[in-house]
Amino acid sequence: MPKLSAPVRSFFYLALLGALLLTIAMVVRSGILARKNPGRPINSTMRAAMNENAPQFSTTDALLIAETYGTAKKLQSGLRYLQRKLGTDDSPPRLGGEVIVHYEGRLLDGTVFDSSYKRGAPFTFRLGLGSVIAGWEEAFLSMTKGEKRTLIVPHWLAYGEKGRPPKIPPNATLIFEVELIDWR
Repeated sequence: MPKLSAPVRSFFYLALLGALLLTIAMVVRSGILARKNPGRPINSTMRAAMNENAPQFSTTDALLIAETYGTAKKLQSGLRYLQRKLGTDDSPPRLGGEVIVHYEGRLLDGTVFDSSYKRGAPFTFRLGLGSVIAGWEEAFLSMTKGEKRTLIVPHWLAYGEKGRPPKIPPNATLIFEVELIDWR
């Protein structure tokens, strides 16, 4: 069998590579290997990684929130709120400022887990120190004195995947009726 010269051999390899790439392109373009649901990750590890970067409400929570709080304003973080009463001041509190609030916290099913109203004393904390859940930090930074809101706080802005047993289960969406009494 005669040996092929270097230029002929190179041409043969390039032609073979071209045919392979053309075949791959045709298979991809035809959709033969397409998944039925390309938006859904293949396995649970991929789903967990995607949820970490862009967390979402569970289907049950999303439906209940849409039904009960359908007109709530949605912020980029996932926090939602309904304004119940306008504030009397134009300026919101600042990071590091002390805020005095009244609140009632409940689960989506209506179970109350905490209330400053029942204790008869408002709750005071400093914004930006991480002493409260992230949903509160974000919400109170945009409220004004005297304003009342209903906050719909997703689990990633509340107590996360672990919850805060026994009162707050894992991945719990929380509802807070809040009132910014004062800030300084």
